[in-house]
Amino acid sequence: MSKRINVMIDEDTWGFLGRVPAGERSRAINEALRAWVARRRRKDAVREMDVLRARLPKASSAEVARWIREDRDSGH
Repeated sequence: MSKRINVMIDEDTWGFLGRVPAGERSRAINEALRAWVARRRRKDAVREMDVLRARLPKASSAEVARWIREDRDSGH
């Protein structure tokens, strides 16, 4: 279900959007907003991973390789 909203856009943005045919503007705005939301979610996820990474103990590449070998050898 679609929702109708009123928004204010800057003059320079309207300069671009005004060239989009009237029947295609909602679709163009929806696509742009979806792309913005996807970027925002990725940025938020990266920020959360950085916080988690800072809390976890450091592990060397050798330790990680050993853990992987042990896991493979155990049949998991």
